[in-house]
Amino acid sequence: MQASPWQGTVLWDAEDGVFKCWYMGIDAEEAGIQRPRTGYATSVDGIAWDRPDLGICEYKGSRANNLLVDNTPRRTNGPCLKDIADPNPDRRYKLFLPDESENKEIWNSPDGIHFTREGKPCLTSARTPDGAYRWLPDPLAWFDVHQVLYDPQDPDPQRRYKCYGQISAPKSPERGGWTSRKGGMAFGPDPWTWTRSTHNPIIDPDDGEEFQIHFISVFPWKGYYFMLYEFGWIEPLLDSCVGDVRLAVSRDGEIFRRVNAHEPVTRRGARHEWDSGFIVTSSDVVVYGSELRLYYSGQAETWTMWPLGDRVHKKVGWPQSVGSIYPAQMGLATLPLDGFTGLESRDGEMPAIVTTIPIEPTAGAVGLSAGVSGTLAGRSWIDVAVLDSIGEEIEGFEGADGHHLSADGADRPVR
Repeated sequence: MQASPWQGTVLWDAEDGVFKCWYMGIDAEEAGIQRPRTGYATSVDGIAWDRPDLGICEYKGSRANNLLVDNTPRRTNGPCLKDIADPNPDRRYKLFLPDESENKEIWNSPDGIHFTREGKPCLTSARTPDGAYRWLPDPLAWFDVHQVLYDPQDPDPQRRYKCYGQISAPKSPERGGWTSRKGGMAFGPDPWTWTRSTHNPIIDPDDGEEFQIHFISVFPWKGYYFMLYEFGWIEPLLDSCVGDVRLAVSRDGEIFRRVNAHEPVTRRGARHEWDSGFIVTSSDVVVYGSELRLYYSGQAETWTMWPLGDRVHKKVGWPQSVGSIYPAQMGLATLPLDGFTGLESRDGEMPAIVTTIPIEPTAGAVGLSAGVSGTLAGRSWIDVAVLDSIGEEIEGFEGADGHHLSADGADRPVR
């Protein structure tokens, strides 16, 4: 009934030449009980998926299924990291799952299928004397991890690993008695040693137009960090959460600013479509060929989850709701490489000039991503020139002497 990368991971495993997916699944017969399990699927193209019989977990008296881990009645879903930096091949893949206290614990695997539980938390959240989670501004407020990544572009080895997720502020009258979900971040030299960011929350609905931000995913790319975040709001008639995916950017993976916050990167589906209610991103952006793949969990507009009146069951640590009786499925959106944002002339017709920030010369080539396929070849194009420190064109690198760019691409030569 539910099979989607909600707190799950899709990756292109170039080493094995296959797409792999660790996803959350809920059986229709357990509707309303909210007992997600972790399933595994593979694909040769990232579109049509196979669910292999793994023979690992028994379910309904049979092991002929694709379940990897089943810790019910606890939640058994979380992101997966293929850790290329770990020298131990038995820990190549790491699932980050809740333990009995809802802290995060690592499960290790040599192949992404057969996992072994470590038995101790790697990231903990503080509790009050009565056992409840602490809220912001407590620096150890509840932290629900949605993504763990190895970041080779960070020069500081103490920040080589990063995790992102949601942290919570207490209920407030300004939000109609709702708690507030905000984006959180921690970093460390390895997946077991974490320091929470002093900038938490790193993205906050109180600073924007969102009502909630439950899910974030950060993509390190060419010296930048692109964040896909849930832009969530409350639909007033049904009192249910709806949302889409939008963009923020950072130079260090910690201090972010929104980019065109009014513009979705991944939109909800049209009315009555399967993903017309709200969508949330999977843990990681996938680079495949000449495109970026944005896998997401989609829910229809009939899907409700958080309104208090909808809850039908409760257990310690996890409120139950009728949200788990509606379908959640996986969708795919794509962008060209470097296609998160772009520039255009003021009216889309007249010529325009753009000057970049200074670029440090390197041994490698400097790239320009051009999106000009909508233009008429020979009539509209892009010229590229190199300027000196006072803004004059350098001899031999004048714009008029190069190739006129009139086709899309992230690797078009300019001379």
